[in-house]
Amino acid sequence: MLQMHIEQPVLHSHKEIILLKFILLLIISTIQTAFASSPVWLVESEQNRLFLAGTIHVLRASDHPLPSAFESAYKQSQILTFETDISESQSPAFQQQMLQAVSLDQNQILQDLISPQIQAKLITYLRENNLNIQQFSRFKPSMIAMTLTLLELKKLGAGSHGVDQYYFNKAKQDHKKTHALESLQQQIDFLAHMGEGQEDQIIQQTMKDIDTLASQFSIMVESWKKGDVTQLEELFVKPMQQEFDSVYQQLLVQRNLNWLPQIMDYLKTPETEMVLVGSAHLLGKDGLIKLLKQAGLKITQLD
Repeated sequence: MLQMHIEQPVLHSHKEIILLKFILLLIISTIQTAFASSPVWLVESEQNRLFLAGTIHVLRASDHPLPSAFESAYKQSQILTFETDISESQSPAFQQQMLQAVSLDQNQILQDLISPQIQAKLITYLRENNLNIQQFSRFKPSMIAMTLTLLELKKLGAGSHGVDQYYFNKAKQDHKKTHALESLQQQIDFLAHMGEGQEDQIIQQTMKDIDTLASQFSIMVESWKKGDVTQLEELFVKPMQQEFDSVYQQLLVQRNLNWLPQIMDYLKTPETEMVLVGSAHLLGKDGLIKLLKQAGLKITQLD
């Protein structure tokens, strides 16, 4: 999802996880595997191949080392492709653009967009964390949801150890080329308009997710490491689709369709690419793996 300096958060939870995906995204395909493998797939056409890796954008140091399939794919690849330009996303200029996009109009404050009941719950949570609502009153609910989730993830020790940042740094060190599937402006626009008309639900769901974040985050990471696509789809993709279909369409479906032609074009180049995207983009009937299979490509989940 969004490659801000603070990194995208990850989903976690049952029905409650839905919202968090738009903050950080995640994982399945219709491929049936008898045993769990890894979150990395080999994609092959008649002439060429590439690697498609499902990532988690925010991890703990203790979640490393990553599954060995990542390193195998990395060593065989000359180009790494990420959702967006990670280096640019960490620039002061981008951070300023993002802040402007997620700020409310001058004649609005958060309290105008959420009900008194949700406002009271938010105030209680903020007080318990030595924060106050005035610090957030100028931001859109999508930004507040992301910020609160990141704060809770930080308490768990999760932050800059995510897969994307790790391999971006490694590619720079090894002088490998990097590409991006979408522009930073596209990501800014996405977050700026996320959940419009569902402001109460966004705040309420975020606070529910926070309650179960510690346990659900660990379950997610373990399922991801094993490549357990079935469990990950049940935990994250289906609830999002059922409860926040507009977010599902924006976050996953439309972006997957936008990325598909670019990924297909990589199979026409002489180099081998490793494409790293939030794992949820690979999952389910609208996931990249299903779309690539429908295009007639051979897909193999790596051990």
